[in-house]
Amino acid sequence: MTTIQAGPRWRRKPEDRPREILAAALEVFGEQGLAGARIDDIAARAGLSKGTVYHYFPGKEALFRELVRQMVSDNTRGVVPVDAQGPARELLRAYIRGAWSRMRTPGFHAMYRLILGELLQYPDLTRFYAQEIAGSTMAHVAALVERGVSSGDFRPVDALAAGRLLAALLTQNALWAGRPELFPHTAVRGDDEILAEIEEFFFRALEP
Repeated sequence: MTTIQAGPRWRRKPEDRPREILAAALEVFGEQGLAGARIDDIAARAGLSKGTVYHYFPGKEALFRELVRQMVSDNTRGVVPVDAQGPARELLRAYIRGAWSRMRTPGFHAMYRLILGELLQYPDLTRFYAQEIAGSTMAHVAALVERGVSSGDFRPVDALAAGRLLAALLTQNALWAGRPELFPHTAVRGDDEILAEIEEFFFRALEP
């Protein structure tokens, strides 16, 4: 998610405001945490009034929920639509590459730090996040895996487990690649090489 630069009000379109607010919220959440962030700071970062932020989002929790929805949508429907046509292997490969490119952005890393660091302080948001990730991302991948099993391209497997394992492979490797000083193994590999290793490992596990 890119940083939004505040500009003259007469050049900014109202329909852009939710996106600007979310981008500002992600930056502020990443710097101050969910507990420490204030709507005033988010509004200032977006170059908007506090009232404008409240017009679109009733509070910090609503902003966080929308950020999670956006992340899930970007990593699933934004990469491979539910009704996409084609061989399951190629659709999964497209999903892997699209999800990887999004996970290698600063916005994803900021969001993940927020989730790991503070989410358990908010039980309702914890449940929401679990439902969104388990109910959307993993189900999306599971549907593609089931398609491959039905066509005989993949061996019979627990499709939801395959989705969970793929999410773990992508997420953890993306986080490691973002911190090569802590994980030297990734420092000697480019993104393309790491991605090829993930694909080989995952698809070999599904071979008939």
